[in-house]
Amino acid sequence: MKIACLIFVHKNPDQLKQLIEILDCPEIDFHIHIDKKINRNIFNLENKKNIFYVKNNVRIKWATFSQVQATLNSLSEIVNNKNYDYINFISGQDLPIKNKYEIVKFLEINKGTEFITCIPYSPFNDWWIENERRVFKFNFHNWIIPFKYKIQNFINYITPKRIPPDGYVIAGNASWFCITQECAKYILNSSSINKKLIKFFQYVWGVDEFFFSTLVYNSPFREKIKENITYVDWESPHNGHPKILTIDDFEKIKNSEKIFARKFDINFDETIIKKIKNTIHII
Repeated sequence: MKIACLIFVHKNPDQLKQLIEILDCPEIDFHIHIDKKINRNIFNLENKKNIFYVKNNVRIKWATFSQVQATLNSLSEIVNNKNYDYINFISGQDLPIKNKYEIVKFLEINKGTEFITCIPYSPFNDWWIENERRVFKFNFHNWIIPFKYKIQNFINYITPKRIPPDGYVIAGNASWFCITQECAKYILNSSSINKKLIKFFQYVWGVDEFFFSTLVYNSPFREKIKENITYVDWESPHNGHPKILTIDDFEKIKNSEKIFARKFDINFDETIIKKIKNTIHII
């Protein structure tokens, strides 16, 4: 079993070091995408043969297509690096909540499964009732012009509901996934040839929560899909962001069937990170 762990980072270098320390084993390579607007020298990681940096990194703007482009660039470099059984996509603010040897064994047992949450569009689904406007109305959040939201609202007022191209069923829910390399290659190929789909998604708000799920849901890999393996708390007030987990969340995290959890912030609550390291992981 060979796993590529793709990690997106933009802050907290000490937290990234601890994440890599927890996961470090012969079965895992680390591919680090550092947001291009950040000085990469702050991430002074140990020079190890299983740590790689994404060369074609992107200046990321939250909720825009830049997040998708950064992921596509990263996947492209990973699949051209070597053959992996799985590509696991997380952020530098995630932590494994199962031991690294359990993670490798889990993926060995479930080899061929695509762990990516794909809720297909339905006007009667509770999640979609809250989120369909993000996809089926124009969102100009990536524009840099005066009065862009007034323009956006006017266009949405005079135009009908947006229709995805080529009969695609839109699916979504979460950005993070753990997929086979074959599935990653399919995503890259589909992205390169379907320009109409790319154009459609450029006007989606929080596009990373829909783009990859949609491609996999409309692919030959659809029958192998299961929910993603990351625990996230969306129940607390979040303003578009998940809850930052604290020591009060430890029991829920520990008892979760998920493999990873997010999100943690070493500057907000370092205690929970230490607790997870000392009770779950063998370093």
